[in-house]
Amino acid sequence: SSGINAEYGRRCQWEEKIIDCWLEHKDQLREESMLSYLKIAQDLDMYGINYFEIYNRKGSKLWLGIDALGINIYHHNDKLAPNIGFPWSEINNISYSDKRFTITTVNSKTADFIFNVEKARTNKGILDLCIRNHELYIRRRKPETAEVQQMRMQALSDRREKRQERNRLKREREARIAAEHHQRVLEQKLMAIEQEQQVAKKALLVYQAKSSELERKIQEREVQSRKMEEQRATAEAEMNKLESELSLQLEEKMELRELYKTKEDIAMKSAQELADLQGQAEQLRVEYEDLHRKYTDEVLSRSLTSSLVSEGSDQLEETCSDSQDFITEIDGNRSEETRDVELTRDHLLHRKLRDIEKELMMEKNYSCLTNEDHQYMALVQNGDDKYKTLRKIRKGNTRQRVDEFEQMATFKNVEGESVTESGETAS
Repeated sequence: SSGINAEYGRRCQWEEKIIDCWLEHKDQLREESMLSYLKIAQDLDMYGINYFEIYNRKGSKLWLGIDALGINIYHHNDKLAPNIGFPWSEINNISYSDKRFTITTVNSKTADFIFNVEKARTNKGILDLCIRNHELYIRRRKPETAEVQQMRMQALSDRREKRQERNRLKREREARIAAEHHQRVLEQKLMAIEQEQQVAKKALLVYQAKSSELERKIQEREVQSRKMEEQRATAEAEMNKLESELSLQLEEKMELRELYKTKEDIAMKSAQELADLQGQAEQLRVEYEDLHRKYTDEVLSRSLTSSLVSEGSDQLEETCSDSQDFITEIDGNRSEETRDVELTRDHLLHRKLRDIEKELMMEKNYSCLTNEDHQYMALVQNGDDKYKTLRKIRKGNTRQRVDEFEQMATFKNVEGESVTESGETAS
């Protein structure tokens, strides 16, 4: 709201805190969330209280507070800390006449508790509130009927079934998310393997092309070698012919020897090149066999990964169940006087709220604080809470509290003493 934004500022921080709290409690049932909220809210000092301006016999202006626990009297400048309290169990009768309101206590020796209001119609609203709250107070402390107990057991059974169903759905959702994540991981691995296979296929095609080219070159060299062999045979035949002819002339014989030597060098060079080509062909055959073996391994790995993906998808159908009972307790008469605030019992929640409070105090704009804010901070600093105040204001008998009411003044000073409107301390 605008008041909260003005007091603390930076709305985004509020939204972040609310989102974090929602994420932490998103699996909680709606009824449990409402009940947890009310358990904390009911411990606030002004929770469920309706205030009315009243006057005692001295004419001091005071506040009358009515709630489910009883009737409290406040100074006019302090709606947080009451000075006198009357639980519903001590009130016997209530009535009004015009602007005068009378409360009779169960102690017949005690004078009636009487106050006045400015308008007569205000007393009708006070009377209605007192009747409704008193009926509720008595009803909650009476033994429960069989019908109410049956309704309570039915409500507990319904809540337990809802909680079990929510837990089951939560487990199924978590299992489905885990299985989907596992399937995505397997699919990513499969895609990576397929990409690697595509790369390997391309590399294999390149090697096959190179191998075909080398085989073609080898065939061409073999053809050339055969031609050279034919040429060598021809040369030998010619050399033999020349040798027969050179036997006649020495000079011709020498020329034929030189020609023979030249042809023999060419033949040896051709034989060496043929041997090199045969070595290269053998190396290409070895590389081709390695590529073929790698390609076969990739195909086997792909089929194995596909079977793993199908097994991961089957895990989506598995579910499990669990249960937990929920137990409630019923307070006795005037149990509010022995209670402690909810946060003192839930240490984890108390620590979280304290941490949030420390962060907010650093951003707090103290110029926007109201009188009630300052009074609440003083109560917290003194270590007081709603139930400690109730125990304190209900001390003593009813007569003492009625007499104290008649002596109350309009305002309360810093030390907690009553002062009149002129500023004098009341006796």
